[in-house]
Amino acid sequence: MKTKEEKLELIKAAMGEIPCDKTITNIRHVNVFTGEISDAQVDIYKGYVISVRLEGEAPLCEAKEIIDGEGLLMIPGYVDTHMHIESTMLLPENFARVSIPWGTTCINHDPHEIGNVSGIDGIKYMIENGRKTPQRQYAMASSCVPAAVGLENAGACFDAKEISELLDLENVTAVAEIMDFVGVIRGSKRMHDIIEAGEKKHAFLQGHASGLAGNGLDAYAISGIQSDHECSTSGQVVDRLRRGMFTDLKSSSLVDNFSELLHALDEVKYHDHISFCTDDVHVADLLEVGHMNNLLRQAVNYGIDPVDALRMATINGAREEGLRDVGAIAPGYHADFQLVEKINGELPVKVFIGGELVAEKGKYLGTSYVKENTFENTMHTSWITSKEGLMLKTDKSGTVRINVMVPVDAGNIIRTVEPMEFDVKDGYVSIEGTEDVCYVAVVNRHGLQNKTVTLMKGFGLKAGAVASTVSHDSHNLIMVYTDPQDAFIALKELEKAGGGMALVADGQIRNVMALPVAGLMSDKDAREVNDELLAYRKVYYEMVREDANLQSVSLMSLTAIPGIIVTDLGLVDGLTQNFVDIFVE
Repeated sequence: MKTKEEKLELIKAAMGEIPCDKTITNIRHVNVFTGEISDAQVDIYKGYVISVRLEGEAPLCEAKEIIDGEGLLMIPGYVDTHMHIESTMLLPENFARVSIPWGTTCINHDPHEIGNVSGIDGIKYMIENGRKTPQRQYAMASSCVPAAVGLENAGACFDAKEISELLDLENVTAVAEIMDFVGVIRGSKRMHDIIEAGEKKHAFLQGHASGLAGNGLDAYAISGIQSDHECSTSGQVVDRLRRGMFTDLKSSSLVDNFSELLHALDEVKYHDHISFCTDDVHVADLLEVGHMNNLLRQAVNYGIDPVDALRMATINGAREEGLRDVGAIAPGYHADFQLVEKINGELPVKVFIGGELVAEKGKYLGTSYVKENTFENTMHTSWITSKEGLMLKTDKSGTVRINVMVPVDAGNIIRTVEPMEFDVKDGYVSIEGTEDVCYVAVVNRHGLQNKTVTLMKGFGLKAGAVASTVSHDSHNLIMVYTDPQDAFIALKELEKAGGGMALVADGQIRNVMALPVAGLMSDKDAREVNDELLAYRKVYYEMVREDANLQSVSLMSLTAIPGIIVTDLGLVDGLTQNFVDIFVE
């Protein structure tokens, strides 16, 4: 927000009492308030737009610098209403380096991934690293640390006190996705204390209510939560719009039903409460198809009016989250804009932030990246000292019946349990002689000596071990394996790496992708990270059948999805939020 002194100086420039810094001439200005496209010149002073002068309107005084816009369209920089930088596996600085050239000048990110590992200090790290880039990176106070209290253990636990503390930090603008909608509609004291903390700070309350409908959705809206980005059908979008909620249409690298959601635009007359977000974007997609521009491209190809689609990618999201000076090219707004040939989501010719040229024809023009990682090792798993710590122990003899996790969808994201019988050998459950059955272990890596070892059928692992510290949302170490010794080797490798992903088979390390920043992010640039991820993927599909989802391991602990998940405390039914016994009596 501008200070009184800043406003007075901008007013002097607007009145012609002092010269502007720059004037962008010869452009076609796209007005996201009126839908007009006009020949214009734009005056800029100290990073803000001072005036948009239509053809024939003379400046009050000459600018210090004249820039020829070459007859291109001038559109606002894109505004992402909800995303997790950690999902890119890049530091905030390096995410900006690859997303700015695609036209993203402002993001609202929920750092709850690192919050679940390193608490408030982790979130402060993300904010500070983001200051190294001109991109406007607004953080949100993460409400799901952990996502399900009592069902899992993370590296921190945020209540109203922590939310209030985060909201006092510079560039923290909202309470991020309030994911425990069951707690909200059942009157959970913790959740309503968090909501109250946000309201006292006049913060935007961002929602996350996958599948919620009817009276439950009414109750969720009454709580004060203002948005949802978890719609899976156009009908759900309309349901939320009818209740006055903002709806963020999502196109994610994990789940993408964006084209289905766009049908909602055909069903409602007004689109002011609709914006776009990316949630979880992988580095390969950032490099190949872009960021917010990809959503604009899809919307235009669907048949949405280009300027209407542009509004959803810019001003609608800014207004939704109370950002009063981004998302448009108008007096008093930050001079964050793109020069493009068409409003179609293709690569911008030039991108400006604060009136400064920051990218041209796909090339980022900022300072060179200086690699530095002082983040502490978050792998506190040394209490696992042998393969026996990763075996399924029982005091029974002969045979036992186990509630085995079984996928119910092709992507192996939603699972149920199926009772199966197994032999017991030397006090441990044996999977010898079974078909496509493997062990699954979740090992607490945040200082608690908690773990769960269970079984799964249908994962598709031929032999060996797959291990990852990217394990939403608490990000404990999760492993899928046929051989406990291979799993133990993978665990020890990730301890040395500071976290990441590892593949081990026949006692040999096949691939390790180090993610030393909280076990979630690399300190390397985007292309290096992508190359490493492609190498990991290649080995993964040598060990796992081709139709197995690369992301299924990282989502096995996600308590916000329906079906059976596994945490460091046991098997959990995500729909009822109750524990499920591993051993069947």
